[in-house]
Amino acid sequence: MKLNMRPIVRLSVSGLAIALAGWASVAQAEEPIKVGFATALSGWLAAYDEEPHKAAVLKIEEINKAGGLLGRQIEYNVIDTKTDPTVATSAAASLVDWGANVLIVPPDYDMGSPAALVAQNAGTIAISTGASDPKMGAQGVGPYVFTAHTAGQAAGIVMAEYAFKKLNMKTAYMLEDVSMEATKSSCAGFVAAWKAAGGSLSGRDTFQKEDPSIAAQITRIKGLQEEPDFIFMCSSLPEGPSAVRQIRAAGIDLPILSDTGMSGNFWLNGVPGLKDFYVPTLMSINGGDPRPEINAFLEKYKARWGALPITEFSVLGYCAIEQWARAVEKAQSVESDAVLAVMNQFRDEPITCGPTSYTDQIHIQVSRPQLIMKVENGAFRPQELYRNEFVPDLKLLLRSGQ
Repeated sequence: MKLNMRPIVRLSVSGLAIALAGWASVAQAEEPIKVGFATALSGWLAAYDEEPHKAAVLKIEEINKAGGLLGRQIEYNVIDTKTDPTVATSAAASLVDWGANVLIVPPDYDMGSPAALVAQNAGTIAISTGASDPKMGAQGVGPYVFTAHTAGQAAGIVMAEYAFKKLNMKTAYMLEDVSMEATKSSCAGFVAAWKAAGGSLSGRDTFQKEDPSIAAQITRIKGLQEEPDFIFMCSSLPEGPSAVRQIRAAGIDLPILSDTGMSGNFWLNGVPGLKDFYVPTLMSINGGDPRPEINAFLEKYKARWGALPITEFSVLGYCAIEQWARAVEKAQSVESDAVLAVMNQFRDEPITCGPTSYTDQIHIQVSRPQLIMKVENGAFRPQELYRNEFVPDLKLLLRSGQ
């Protein structure tokens, strides 16, 4: 009996170990995947963050309805950053402690990088829904940080090329909003591409959010010996619409080309009768977008939230979740290092926002096609998709030597 007892006991222990391992594997497979949102749902940044957040939730719900990610449901937790970098930091820390597998952070470098840095230090992937400053990535915050948006430099480059090659414009006056890193990046890209195209700059000036007026800048524009073909203005809200209103009120009817920070119909009522105003943007929310995947997104957004989005930035939230989930599927893991390796190999990956590419050095889009929009009859109307030929290098992306 004793001779027979030991192998029986050993088999029982071995069987128990296998059973426990199997139970652990099943339990792990049933655990939800966690997405943490450090999102500006109040304060001025909410105008840029609330709709991308809704779009991200829409994508999570779609994934869950389709059976989940890697067979697991996605659970999410939301903390309002209140457009405050300090609150963003504490929100990110709470979400990391909660066990988030990925953090979705605010769509601005200044407001979002504090939250992204918390994720970076924790070894957790962080994706900004709309930061257009390339420092929101490997070069500025760290290798675990990405942005779903296109670099501000690319927006400036697209408008320089479009003005020169499509609108046959040769001279420009540049107004640079120095309130944000993103707008300074747009102007840097414009200058580089405008020079490369062969355009001339008849002058340049700056303004910022705190300026009560741009009367002095307008005086200098009107005092030019030769009128330029157009004004390039890299700006955002709320100072951008104020500047446009003052320019038109002063009788300056030159075409104005701006960047993505000035997209969205919601501010156009403040400048009645605005004409000859162009921006590069992500999509058309007024119909006419040439891409079926964008139109499908808009239909789903309206069905889920009861109305179409009012800003083109909304789709970035959808794409932030989409690209991360795509990388998770390819990696067959939610571990940050595995997901990071896959995302760094994206080359024109077909994402709803457009072809998406990353490298281990650049975690922002630099040559994704953009939809040129023009104000017509009080609303932005699509003109055409345009993909820039001049691609910014790392030096331009970081504005080195400026």
